[in-house]
Order: sequence, then structure tokens, then C-alpha cells
Amino acid sequence: YVQRGARLLKIHASVDGEGVNSPRYRALLRAAAELNLPVILHTGCMHSRVLYKSPHQSSAENFVKWYETYPQIKFILAHMNFHEPNIALDLCEEFPNLFVDTSWQPMEVIAEAVRRIGAERVFFGTDWPFIGNNMRVGRQRVEECIQTGMLNEEQAKLILGENAVNLLGLNLDAI
Repeated sequence: YVQRGARLLKIHASVDGEGVNSPRYRALLRAAAELNLPVILHTGCMHSRVLYKSPHQSSAENFVKWYETYPQIKFILAHMNFHEPNIALDLCEEFPNLFVDTSWQPMEVIAEAVRRIGAERVFFGTDWPFIGNNMRVGRQRVEECIQTGMLNEEQAKLILGENAVNLLGLNLDAI
């Protein structure tokens, strides 16, 4: 996949029903470390047996062993651990290789993430097109953070794209 342009790996333990000790996950993480790929982890427990084989597998604190074992991997905690963003932010404060995204989070939580870990470690995320107009809603939340003074323009630029460009090593001039 990397030869065909993949720039990161996503692990969704709740959907897979696999835990942190999964041999498949260990092999994927070794490959990500060797290839210098960031890893997006679906985090947070969303209770739906229809979509998720094992909802609790994706709690951000379950992956501490990975954060410790692979400090060279940049892990993005997607959804900022959903209903428990403070856990994700506590982990980010402990592990410098952790980042978060803004998907499913209200503007107050986005601003708190920037305050606690810096705008450089916060990525715009939407979970789109999973449900409806998440992209518009997510963008609107960041814009409202600017309007209310929770974020400044430079922080918003980082979150809305510059962080992703840097992480993925993209050359926008070539596009």
C-alpha cells in the first residue's frame, strides 16, 4: 500500500474485535515503525454492537503499551477518545508521540486540546462521510473557536491542514 501512495495506517480495534496483544496489530506496528508511517487509532467507546465487535477495545488508555513500545510512531487518537477527551489529553501530555483529531468534539474541547498540548498536535477530523454533514459541522466548530477567541487564526491554520501537510510530508506545490 505504501508503494501505491498510502501515507498512514488506521487501526480500529472496536471493529476488528482485536486487542492490543493481537499478533496482526504487532506486525502492522512493526511495519509502520520501519516505514515511518503515522498510525491513526480509533479511540473512544461507542456502544453499538451493530458496528463494533468489541466497543471497549478502542479506549485510548488500552494502547499505552504501544505508545511506550513505539515512541518513534506518531499516533493520532481519532475522536479524542470520544466521550472521555480528558483521558486522551492526559495521555498526550505524558507521551509526546501522541496527537488528537477534532472529530465529534465540541469547540470547548478543541480549545482545551490546544491549550493543553498545543495546536501543532491537533488535527482537523470529521469522520466524514460516516454521518451526514460532519465536514461542515467540524469546520464550523473550528471557525466558532476563532470567533469566540478560543483559538487564533494561526492555530486554526495548523489544525485545518498545515499539521496534516507536515505529518504526511505533502508538497502542495506539486498538486
